[in-house]
Parts: sequence; C-alpha cells; structure tokens
Amino acid sequence: MVSFTLNSLILSVSLAAATIVTLSSAASAASIHRGTAPSDPCARLGSKNGRNIKYKDVAACYQAIPIDRDRAATTISTVHHLFRGYYVFTDSALTPQVPAPFASEPVNILKKLTTIGRHNYTSDYQFHTDIRHAVDTLRDGHASYDVNCYTNYGFEQNLSLYAPVENDIQTLRVFKDNANRGYEDCIVDKIDGNPGLAHIRAWAAKRVSCSHDVNVRQNCALARQGYDVKKAAYLDEPGEFSYQSYLPERGYVNYELRCSNKRSSSPIRLREEWNVYPQSEIAFKDIKSYVTNVCLKEESEPESTSQGRSRPHRRNLAIPIMKRDLEDDNTLAGAVGAPRRVQEFRDAEKLVSGNATVFYHLKTQPDTGIMVVHTFDAQDTEVNTVLKGLTAFNTRKVTKILVDFQGNGGGLISLSSNLVQMLFPNKQPRDASYEADLRVTKSVQRAAAVGFKTDDGGYQIYNANGYYDLQAAGPARPYNNNNLFTKPINITRNGRTTLYSEKTAMYFDPLSKKILNAIAKFPWTGHHENIRILTDGRCGSACGMASYFWTTTHGVKAYSIGGTKGEDLSMFSFAGASVITLKDVHDTYNGLNLTSPLEDLAYKNEVRFSWLELYGKNRTTPLEYDAELYRPKHRLDYTRENARSREVMWKEVVAAAWKK
Repeated sequence: MVSFTLNSLILSVSLAAATIVTLSSAASAASIHRGTAPSDPCARLGSKNGRNIKYKDVAACYQAIPIDRDRAATTISTVHHLFRGYYVFTDSALTPQVPAPFASEPVNILKKLTTIGRHNYTSDYQFHTDIRHAVDTLRDGHASYDVNCYTNYGFEQNLSLYAPVENDIQTLRVFKDNANRGYEDCIVDKIDGNPGLAHIRAWAAKRVSCSHDVNVRQNCALARQGYDVKKAAYLDEPGEFSYQSYLPERGYVNYELRCSNKRSSSPIRLREEWNVYPQSEIAFKDIKSYVTNVCLKEESEPESTSQGRSRPHRRNLAIPIMKRDLEDDNTLAGAVGAPRRVQEFRDAEKLVSGNATVFYHLKTQPDTGIMVVHTFDAQDTEVNTVLKGLTAFNTRKVTKILVDFQGNGGGLISLSSNLVQMLFPNKQPRDASYEADLRVTKSVQRAAAVGFKTDDGGYQIYNANGYYDLQAAGPARPYNNNNLFTKPINITRNGRTTLYSEKTAMYFDPLSKKILNAIAKFPWTGHHENIRILTDGRCGSACGMASYFWTTTHGVKAYSIGGTKGEDLSMFSFAGASVITLKDVHDTYNGLNLTSPLEDLAYKNEVRFSWLELYGKNRTTPLEYDAELYRPKHRLDYTRENARSREVMWKEVVAAAWKK
C-alpha cells in the first residue's frame, strides 16, 4: 500500500453533503450490561484468558453485542460521506464491464451504504460486517473498513492449500498440515461438498479484495512463502482462506482428500475446526467490559494505530492483516502452535539485506543476481541498502538481475520512485513520476487555502507546492500558487460528473549524484534486456507503480506465476492510487486548525481509502482500472517443487528468461 507523510504523500478530499437515510434512532440503544452470569457469552470467552478458545466462544460473544443506534448512525453517515466526497474511485467503480485480466462487477458503493443505513439492525456485529463486505466489493486493496471489536481473534485451519500444475493438470492440494498427519500434497477433491479448486476460486472471488483480477485473489487466498525480516528467511504463509482475520461463516471446514501416500484408496473425509488465536491481550469479563475495553476508543486515544503502513490490514497487504489482503507480520503472531517452515538455500547465497530488500547470488548461474523487494514499507534510506546490494552484484561480476516482487503490498511512493531510478536513471525530472489528479470540494479548497506552503510536512497534502504544475509553460516545476485546488475541472464517468484537479504529478527529490555516479558503471543500468521481474500479482500499490514503470516505460519483461492455468494473471494490483486513513483526514484538518468534515467513530478502527488516482503515460483511464497495462509478457505455473522453494523458482525463471 502507499502511505503518505508527503515525502510519500497523502490527501484527504472534503465531503460534499450527502443525503442518507440512517439507522432509525427511534429505539434507544439497548443496555450492553448483562452481568457476569454464565449466560453472558463474553464472560465465558473472557474467562478463558486466551487459552483453548473455540469458534463458538468468539461467535457467541460477537453476536451478543447489541447495536447502539446512535453510534451506528454516526458510523454509517461518516463512511457514506467518506466514499462520496473522499474516495477517488467512487465513479470509476461503476464501470459496467472491465476488460481481462480483471473480473469484477460494477459497484455502486453509495447505494450499498445507503441500503445498510436503512436496515433496522439488531446485531452490532452484522452491521459492521455488512459495511466491511460492501467496501470489499470494490476490490481495491487501498479501501478497507475494519473495527478492532470484530478483529480481536484470528482463525486458522490446520490445512493450508495451494494449486500446483503437474502433467499439464492443475489440482488443489495440501500445502502444509499443521497437525502433522501426513496429508501434505494430498489432492483436495472437495471442500464443503464442492469441487475443491472451484470452491477456493468462488470463495476468493467473493471474499478477497486484493485485486480486480480473480486469479490474483486466488493467489491471495492460497498458501505461499514470504520473506520474514526478523527471521531473515522465507517462511510458509497459509493464505487468506486458511487464516482469516474475521469470524468465518461457520465453525469448521469439511474436506475430502485423495492421498497417494495412504494405503487406503478410499477418500479421506475430515471435519476441521478452526484454531483460534487472540490478537490482543486486552482483558474483559462480560459484554459491557468487552465493548468498553476492546471496541470503544478512550477519550484521548488516537483513532488509528498505524499511520504510514501498508494493506491491510490484517488480512493483507495483503496484498489484511494485509489489505488487507496481503498479510503482515502480526497476522500469524498468535499461531504459536504451528511452527512455520524456514526456507534455506543451497545454491543462492545471501549477500546483502535491509528492511525492504534482500540480494542473493545464484551459484549455479553466477552471472545472475536476485533482488528481492518484499515491501516498500521502509524508510527512503533503504536506497543505501539497494546500492550496497547492487555493488555486491557488480563485484561478483553479475550482469543480469531478476527482481522478485512476490507478496509486496507496497509502501512509500518515494522509495518506489527511487528504486525505479536506480536501474533506469531519470533523463528528465518526472520520468519516474505518474500523472495524477484528485477530488476537489469546498472543504478541500478551504483546507488548501490554509495549507498552501505550510512548513509542517504532516499537512502538505493540501500544499500545492508539493505537486508539479503541468499547466505552466517551460520545464515542470512545483506549483508557486494554489491553482491546483482553486481551478478544478469537471470529469464525467459512468454518468456521474465530479470535480477533480487538473492533471498534476507528485514531486520527489532526485537521486544524489553519489548514487547516480555509482550505478552508471553497472552492466545492467539502463538495459532492459538484463532485467526481469517475477510477481504473483500480489504486488500492490507502490510495488505496482515500480512494475509499471519498468515494464511499460523501460521495456522490462515480467513473469507472473500462479492463478488458474491458461488464464491471464495481472502482474500487479491496486497500483493506481495512494492511501490514507480516516484518522489522517481528522489529523490534517486539526493540524490546520480547521474542523474536520467527518465525525469521529466511537470504535477503534482502521478505515482506509484511495484519495489520489494515477494515470499511465498518455492514458485517459485511471491506472486502477486500466486493465490492459496489468498484463505481463509471460506466465508461469506453480509446481509442487517451486511453490516450496523460492530457489527452485528463481532458477526456472532465469533459465526461461535468458535461454542460452
């Protein structure tokens, strides 16, 4: 995901007044105090102190929390206003038919939220779940609605799954059996009575939100390997189907397995309950204290706990938690009972590693280096690590580089821009900068008038001086006036007309002369034929931006792996925007001594949304919906070998990319 301090940038759009019929306030909120009797489901859950928790314990507590209609009315009003006046893709989401490789339905998010607002809910859990599901239908990895109240527990299956191809046939198989019963690589013929692979694809299409491409969503749902900075190694990750940050629809999953390593030829039928792991150590003793301690914000508590981090979000990310749809380190923190297999390489020597990048040298192909970029959620000083890694490659006489972007949920746009330039130095100042525009309303204009040329970088989202003036004559330079916000234009999309800024571009400082002089001598610098990209489509936001520049502007070939055999697979996801949170909106207005147009939410939350839309070079469709630019040159399939060994995968890609 992309975040902003405006080195990296964020923006809040003000809200146009929205008319919405909210939840009826005729009935007062029911008291949440039900005592500590055994009949109180949250009392039973709290008494377990985080141990031996069952699905039914969490479900009963969640579902017992009565709705407070005043809080609910404020919540739906704020979220509706946010997606009406702030979210930059509200109109684009109505696109009736998106081309391949995308496969997502048109979404009228305002209509969905209005419908929720009109429903007479009695369940607080169902109310917040319906909002989350509505936002997820946008399939935008930057857009999410999460409240701590209903993400306090994680749910994991003993079986994690993957979909390798063997002898030109794709099957769903067990990637890992945490219960050590020997089921690894058994074929999963059925899940809950449905054909296994079809069930996963349908579940991913409905419940995963990391991409407009259903095959990327399938990759998000299934198991894979990810680089762990703390352990400095690749670890197995279960995927969003086998590890869920939200209460699953029921307490178990039925599997029918076919195992060649078992004596019996009969199908093996399993009913697997969810393993449940607390995601916090907050104590509570009943419904009332659960709501007070877990759900509600304290008076002085910030609205969001993480500013400047990537998706999602506990999934994802990823890419939620990883967004949300790409998982982060906290996602599996509770699963202490299931050690994650550590990947070690015999023929790939690690030379340099940082917080976002790792550099390996292939011993069996000594002219080739692997640059793993597993996140952009790091400081811009990561460029020093990149320079160190590239220098190490040059010392080893490496001439070809494979860039591995798998599982990269994004991060800072500025770091992404710098990385692009370290392989293809800018010839002009804006070579690694997208054209962009943003929503403009009266509230935005009010803030922009105050924010223009502010010194505090935290509020530069409204400072026109932080953007290129593309309307002025001569070389591109930052705005020296406030025209970006005072002279908006009307754009009509899918029957809706909305005010946007003129086209602009984000301004980033150029690379230092020291770095430029160093990279000039490397044999791959500026040579697309010496560089390849490897991705599983879980390359979101800032990662997608780098992929776009390298492939479209500089001609680098990309290889996408996974998804469904024979179908397209996007090489990146949600690359067309930058993300901020509801808290960022409040902080920005407060920092400018202005009243925020949005009311605070009572619950601790992480509400994220895209505020700035980007465009490919000479394109008129926002990059988020410009499906043609997402297609890679080459497709690869997972196998039983390469899915479990990144080293094997690298060797296969390198052999295909640079055939002797």
